[in-house]
Amino acid sequence: MTSSQYDAVTPQGVVARLVAAGRASLAASVAEYLKLGRRVSDYARAMKAAAYVTSSTSMYRQSASMTDSQVAEEAIRIIRGEEKKGFGKLLSAKVASSDTPLSSGMYASVALAAYRAGRRGVADLLIMLEQSPADKVHALLAIGSYADAAAVACRSRDPDLIHTTMYAYEQGLSNNEEGKSLYFSGIINKFPMEAVNMFTTYYSRLGGPHGGGDARPSINILLRRQKHTDAGLKMAKKALVLQSLSATKGDDREKEKVDALKEASNIFELGGKDCAFQKACTDEQIALIADQEQLRRSYGSMEVAPPSSSLTSTIMSILKYGAVDPRSAHRLHADADKIAKKYKVTEKRLWHVKVRAFSESGQWAALRNFADSRAKPPIGIKPFALAAIRGGKGQLEIMHYLDRMTDKSDGEDRYDLFCEANMWKKALEEAVKLGDGRKVANVRSMCNSPDIQSLCDRYI
Repeated sequence: MTSSQYDAVTPQGVVARLVAAGRASLAASVAEYLKLGRRVSDYARAMKAAAYVTSSTSMYRQSASMTDSQVAEEAIRIIRGEEKKGFGKLLSAKVASSDTPLSSGMYASVALAAYRAGRRGVADLLIMLEQSPADKVHALLAIGSYADAAAVACRSRDPDLIHTTMYAYEQGLSNNEEGKSLYFSGIINKFPMEAVNMFTTYYSRLGGPHGGGDARPSINILLRRQKHTDAGLKMAKKALVLQSLSATKGDDREKEKVDALKEASNIFELGGKDCAFQKACTDEQIALIADQEQLRRSYGSMEVAPPSSSLTSTIMSILKYGAVDPRSAHRLHADADKIAKKYKVTEKRLWHVKVRAFSESGQWAALRNFADSRAKPPIGIKPFALAAIRGGKGQLEIMHYLDRMTDKSDGEDRYDLFCEANMWKKALEEAVKLGDGRKVANVRSMCNSPDIQSLCDRYI
């Protein structure tokens, strides 16, 4: 090479040409002699070590004197640019002792050369010394150590590297059902928990209620991880989305919803006692859907137990339909009581539901008869009086309920109800009975009647 050619190629180019020509040892010497910088020198030494590892393969086949650890130690010595030392000293150190740190990827590149040359043991020993997580992960993936690569990626807390390992593992398997099964089981059983959690989260969002995808992959993952509660809840959430759609898209969605709930129930059953509560709730919801369908057919109306309604809403819709079909009122009340008993609705809750249903649908006679059916209703008389007040009924109807509140403990409630109904004179009388001056002052400030205000002044 002439001087002008040397100037054109540059010293770095000479080193690269020597490496390409298979003269890695000479390239390392030239880089060291010309002091071309750490990166060039490290590159040349790495290529020299790779050439040594590759050439040692033929010697290994001819003689068993060179073990994997010996070859790895010699490669480490070349990479570090150290004088030859006794076997065992370099490998036990694990980390380079030179003052200048080595460039990233040196051990990984030599390890890949050893793997291509058929020296897997040498490759494993050299990869252990690689300090760059990214280079280490890619080297492990190249030699097929997917679980080890995932462990390194998780220790580095790099989500991109974790995803890279999972993607490479998937690409390394066959694209059929067996390959997919191996992919799922391999990730769950062999990869670190951080990778498994990312894997689960990805498929959960992909097949979530609003993801538009198939929920089965994420459910299968949870089942493989023995998380039956989470798997069942995911399927149940999918059913709830179908439930919201069934109200507008008809019976097909309703059937899909029931099928999804049945599948959720089967998943909860796999969980045994830990999922007993969830299974019971799901089974009750399935039974409620069937009862709602039967009620709609029985009365020939979608107003009775409309699709996707809750238990409370179902009972209310049955009772409210009495205003539409008064002739069927007795049968409607019986069906409401039957549903409440079947699903173990507490007595007080049922009474509150009936009060609300009758008042909102304007069935005031039914509300009065219901209040008179017990001498002491379990919820008291106040909810009936409040319903009449808010329903805009006259004083006669309101007083029908307030006159039944005769206990001393009812004084506060009577006063509040009189104020709610703007019956200020009655409210003043009740405040005087209670002997509460603040209540009297409150009546004076709230009412607009001068006569009542003057009466209040007498008691303040």
